[in-house]
Amino acid sequence: MDLNNLYKHISPAIYERGEEYYKNGMVDNVEHRYPDTWTAEVEGSDLYTVEVKMNGDDIVSWDCDCPYDYGDMCKHTAAVLLYIKDNKDNYPVNTEIPPSPQLEQLTEILKQVNHKELTSFLSKYADKHLDFYQALISEFHPQKKTNVQVDYIKEIQKCFNARGSYNRYGHSDDAEEISRRLYKYIEKAKSLIKLNCEEQALTILLHIIKKIGDCYEEYDDYNGDLACNCQEASEIIEKMIESGLPDNLLEVATNAISQMIKNSNYDNYDLADLNNLLFSISLKTSNIENGIKIIDEALKDNPDSFRTHSLVASKIELLKNANRKEDVEKTISHYLYLPEIRKINLKELLSEKQYEKALALIDEGISLAKKENHWGTVSDWKDEKLSVYKLMDNNEKVIELAEDLFVGGRESMKYYHILKTVIPSGKWASYLDDFILKSGKQKMGGIGGHVLAQIYIAEEYWDRLMAHVEENIQLGRYSSLREYEPYLKSRYPERMLAFYHLQITDYAAKNMGRDHYKYVAGVLKTMKEYPNGVETVTSLLAYFKSVYSNRRAMMEELGKLL
Repeated sequence: MDLNNLYKHISPAIYERGEEYYKNGMVDNVEHRYPDTWTAEVEGSDLYTVEVKMNGDDIVSWDCDCPYDYGDMCKHTAAVLLYIKDNKDNYPVNTEIPPSPQLEQLTEILKQVNHKELTSFLSKYADKHLDFYQALISEFHPQKKTNVQVDYIKEIQKCFNARGSYNRYGHSDDAEEISRRLYKYIEKAKSLIKLNCEEQALTILLHIIKKIGDCYEEYDDYNGDLACNCQEASEIIEKMIESGLPDNLLEVATNAISQMIKNSNYDNYDLADLNNLLFSISLKTSNIENGIKIIDEALKDNPDSFRTHSLVASKIELLKNANRKEDVEKTISHYLYLPEIRKINLKELLSEKQYEKALALIDEGISLAKKENHWGTVSDWKDEKLSVYKLMDNNEKVIELAEDLFVGGRESMKYYHILKTVIPSGKWASYLDDFILKSGKQKMGGIGGHVLAQIYIAEEYWDRLMAHVEENIQLGRYSSLREYEPYLKSRYPERMLAFYHLQITDYAAKNMGRDHYKYVAGVLKTMKEYPNGVETVTSLLAYFKSVYSNRRAMMEELGKLL
């Protein structure tokens, strides 16, 4: 096979994939050994080693340790051959010292040894032989390998060179595979830190964060794999900063973060807390002004976005640490339209017990939220207002707001419990009945059935709970009956069994399919646990066999109960 006419000897599909791998820089660690043997590593779904033997431009043999078994040559070998064709003149063969028979034999033996076995042997041997230990350190310690500098930026880039399919939204489905590759480099960074090679580790971690942030929207990261990689990398850098990175590396991190912080993806998708990293570096270097400058530049690029509040909050913290009280007040005042910043101001007023100012601040927030139709924010501010009135021991206002939030809020039971703490115990029962009646009239459809049931449970109104189940609950795979059954089974066994009988008869009449039949059988099994349940189930089985005898799947599932 002639090296210069590969396309004639390789299938078009393999040639095309090999060319893609080669052009994307996935061929690495190329060596040309005596007499004319080439070895290289190719990054695919894993890291594969390729060996090619040549005679001039004639390809004598090839081998790749990938699992490909559908033809003579894989895409990894094709990529290496294309690399050799274009770069062979840059790799003159070393003919000075041909390998000895012993070395050739050792090479073949090592091919049979897996990585774990070899690592175990080297560790044990080095532990007993100091000269061998020192030789290993001298040859392989990252700080000692001055003649071989690993291009980690290039290595990280290779992790993103996978090519998979795209969904209808144009998102790649390679996120899980890329995450698996990146995880190896995160582990490598951890190892480098233990070896005091912080510079290399920081390079790896910063570039992982940058690459994920730059291209995150291209991928369908439905499991959050890439997001987890990014978060872990940033957390490791945070620990490095806390442990005491040298000033030159803190500067490297600052420069990288000053660029990345402008990318809203980190906040939008919760990829990395760059604000916190910048905050930690600013405190470590005592260069708070630079941190504030970086945030101001980011705010200039994102003047009113989803992430504005987090940038402003970080700026406020830096200003506080610089004891610039006037600038803190100016910044808060400027961004007071943001609820998160308004809450910072609220917290300060409450710490100073300036309750009237706090209430005015909240009312203004409610007014702004109403204008924007942000009703969830309105509820949040009302909740804050309730908390202020509790601090003021103003029970009348606490009751008023708790009633309002119970009806229109998102956590009705929270406000039920607040009301119970402020209403005198002797008046509670009559108050609750009146309030439930009043709330039902205020809110379309009355109080939500689940909330009402939770109140009955909290108050131990078991008869009301049983009546609620009979009137409102329907059996089905998503029924809430199981939540209430523990309270009712021992108290109202006859009514519960009658309820089950009525409901499961109706359910079986309206639903067909094996999954539904399994559900019916499961309910019947539950019914058998009640007093007189066995007799009731036996009667129902006879009824179902009589009426639905032609439903073979149903008969099979019911037959398992016998």
